[in-house]
Amino acid sequence: MIVLLHRIEQLNARAAEIARQAVIKARELFADDVHDLIGSRLWLAALRGEMARRLADEGSSLRAELAELVTSIHQAASEIRDIARTYREISLKTELSHARAVLRVFGIDCRIVGAELAPATAADKVLAVIVREAIANVLRHSKARICVIEVSRHGDRVRLTIENDGVEPAQGSENDWELAGLRRRATMVGGTVEVIADSADRFRLSVEIPEQLR
Repeated sequence: MIVLLHRIEQLNARAAEIARQAVIKARELFADDVHDLIGSRLWLAALRGEMARRLADEGSSLRAELAELVTSIHQAASEIRDIARTYREISLKTELSHARAVLRVFGIDCRIVGAELAPATAADKVLAVIVREAIANVLRHSKARICVIEVSRHGDRVRLTIENDGVEPAQGSENDWELAGLRRRATMVGGTVEVIADSADRFRLSVEIPEQLR
């Protein structure tokens, strides 16, 4: 009986790993599909725009407008490539490193605790995106002097906490900090978001998600 239970546990663990790999592969394929499908359409649009520009009369305002259109399409195609690449390569450790570098450029002391606890699972990318958006909010909505980012484990869940100072009392609400997107990302994977703004000009965002995503 014990041998049978052990075998079942092994099979469950293998099934969980197969599911995790399937999620990662699906996300990579999605990024590739976005790049290939939209990128090819944008390339065709740029080609047609360039042909139309050449057919337009010399000195015509339409010619200049078409040139701007083609430039915009090329820029959009470049951004699509960047997004697809980022979607595949983004990681929590990388984003934590980027966060420290960006905050220091703005004169903000950034302290990171527990970076070594970053999960080697699909949850890693979810937390990485949340760090990127949260740091953008720190820069946009505060006059922070210090920002502390902490990664910790609580059972089978991973908690990401970002706390900063320099927040005006009137800026402490979730609406002011544009956190609806972060909350949506967390709840989609079975996570939670907690926001605490105190009277001492501090703001804390705490996100907790399962390490093994469903």
